[in-house]
Amino acid sequence: MLDEAAPLYSLTELKELQDVELLSLLRTAWQFPDNKPIEVIGRLKKISTNTGSTFFVIESIRSSLDGASLNYPVKMDENLQTIFVGSFKGANLDSSIKEGEWVKTKVELSPAVERAKRENPFALKVVDGSITRLKKIPAEIADKYFDIDGKVHIESWLVDYYRDKNSDKIFKEGSTINDTLIKTRQEEEHKIKKMEGTVDALVEKLVSSKNSLEETKTELSDLKKKKSKDHKAYLRQQIELEQKLNKLTEYVAQKLSILVDLDLVSQSEADSMVGDITTLAPREGHDFLNTFEGSESKTVSYIQAYMRSKNIMYRRSVLEDFYALITMHDLIVLAGDSGSGKTNLVKSFADAVGGKSIIIPVKPNWTSAEDLLGYYNPLEQKYLTTPFLDAIFEAKRNPNIPYFICLDEMNLARVEYYFADFLSLLEERNTAPEIMLYSDTESDDLVSETKNFLALIDEAKLKLNKVDLVSFLDLMRDEEINSKLHELCGFREGDSLLKYHSRLRKMLKSYLNIPAKLALPDNVRIIGAINVDETTHYLSPKILDRVHLMRFSSPLLTDWDAVDAEIETFDLDMSLPVQMESSQLGVRSPYPEFDRNDGLVGRLIKLATQYLEPLGVEFGMRAVRQARHYSNAIQPFGVSDDVILNNIVLHKVLPKLLFDGERPVTKELLRRDILVTLRDFLTTELSDVSLSAGPSCIDELDRVIRNAENNDWVVNYWAR
Repeated sequence: MLDEAAPLYSLTELKELQDVELLSLLRTAWQFPDNKPIEVIGRLKKISTNTGSTFFVIESIRSSLDGASLNYPVKMDENLQTIFVGSFKGANLDSSIKEGEWVKTKVELSPAVERAKRENPFALKVVDGSITRLKKIPAEIADKYFDIDGKVHIESWLVDYYRDKNSDKIFKEGSTINDTLIKTRQEEEHKIKKMEGTVDALVEKLVSSKNSLEETKTELSDLKKKKSKDHKAYLRQQIELEQKLNKLTEYVAQKLSILVDLDLVSQSEADSMVGDITTLAPREGHDFLNTFEGSESKTVSYIQAYMRSKNIMYRRSVLEDFYALITMHDLIVLAGDSGSGKTNLVKSFADAVGGKSIIIPVKPNWTSAEDLLGYYNPLEQKYLTTPFLDAIFEAKRNPNIPYFICLDEMNLARVEYYFADFLSLLEERNTAPEIMLYSDTESDDLVSETKNFLALIDEAKLKLNKVDLVSFLDLMRDEEINSKLHELCGFREGDSLLKYHSRLRKMLKSYLNIPAKLALPDNVRIIGAINVDETTHYLSPKILDRVHLMRFSSPLLTDWDAVDAEIETFDLDMSLPVQMESSQLGVRSPYPEFDRNDGLVGRLIKLATQYLEPLGVEFGMRAVRQARHYSNAIQPFGVSDDVILNNIVLHKVLPKLLFDGERPVTKELLRRDILVTLRDFLTTELSDVSLSAGPSCIDELDRVIRNAENNDWVVNYWAR
């Protein structure tokens, strides 16, 4: 029942209330709970206007809950207690509903303008499509029921009447249901038989697998025995090698002591030859294997949080991408405007994994590999090193520490002039690339000359019976020895043995510190950072074909809230980095083979043949194999195949877009048309993945197309 004591509100009281508050008051007055729509019953009435048009309202409104009469809880004219319907068409009314019929409908507040016009803040209108007709019970039925003890009873003939009246319908429906049941039963029996066959096959397969497992266990046991035997042999061989190494070390130390006594090498240089050299101690940190269970995904999460604790913020997708590229041992190029976070990424990532970063500024006057690696000066008989080569030697002395060597502003000089040879070395995938610093002939000549000089000293001491003289200073002070050395060395009058000794010492120092060949240490990662403006050079196709390029936008465009939302919380000392050995950041390995059946390869072939080839953009076998290598490297982070394809397009394809868009491909097609279809292709290929968390190749391609449209269709990925 409705609350007859519900208050009536004045217009003044309701004036400032919001719609939500008005509905709450109406529900309270009409006793409708908050979890149910307001649904009322009423009689449909047609209203004619002076203009000849008509509309409908509902009058004599009652509650659908108990049929009680309803009035708006506001002081107003009784004749205005109606609900607006509108025209039949406007209210989606069933045309069979006639004026004067009782209907049931859901209602909602009328627009504010209409409520103000009617001076009723509660004025309601019908929810479109919610009107249903109410049907009156026939009189003969209404008179034939009895309310006894709270239960309704009707005469049996009435039940029989309606049962007989609908018997045909009941029979047909029953027959249909029975047919459906029979069919369903047959289908289920068929499924059961099929499943029984499948079960039998599975049992047979299980038995076979069990037998295979037993055979595997036997083979494994045999392998363990063989391994144990091989291990013992390995230990014996290791002991023998260690003994030989110790003997060799003693022999070298003896020979070096002679050179030290003769002041041809310093004690520190001798120590470096036998391994007695001071190296950097690994930093304290959270162990990669124990703390993070060797998981790259967990490690990146911590790296992101570690950087955030130092107010350094990068999207997780950027860190995953960079991490994967680091493990590949390829050259990584970071491109972007000054201050976009390129070198900072190198520094902060190196710091986060317990490594060391060394930033090498590139000079505009670099024109050859000598500017990068130094050169051997034959006049001085000395190798002149560079900061880049010094960094490699430092990394070689600390093999367990990851080194990140960054060539800053790499394209101030033409990269292909000074770095192309070194880049070719990085393509060696089976072994560590060897850097040739100077020819073997020069080192052989030095060794021969030193050997001969030492032999002449021994001969002079033996002939004069002065074998106790050891130091070079003693030899110089002894006139007989000095004279004999002049004779044996073939020096002319006025030649200085001291000067010859000084020259030889300088040659040995250079030889000991700088070998003719240097294997690139496994703990070294080389990264290039480039700016793109009028003071720099574009990267040539040869360079782009071999590198992985990551482009950075302005930090001001970053959604910092989104980055914060990605960062996880760790119950760890956030001042400590991840402690990682260089091998845990990936080892040099061959690129995967070209496989046409691989899904990624198939997509890249389609991309190359249908779009890149017509655009004049090369995408060869090396790029495909590098792409497969990248796919393997980033899969530990659980990214989808579409994200992998997106990143490969960003790294390897878009940076090569540099051509005239008006150049024809066929009579009907220009290169710009192919470029637009490439955009459509990528949109279709990547339609099922959200790239909102990272850079999108489609967004980048849109930028390229916009720039080209504003520049007479000169397509240039690097243009601003």
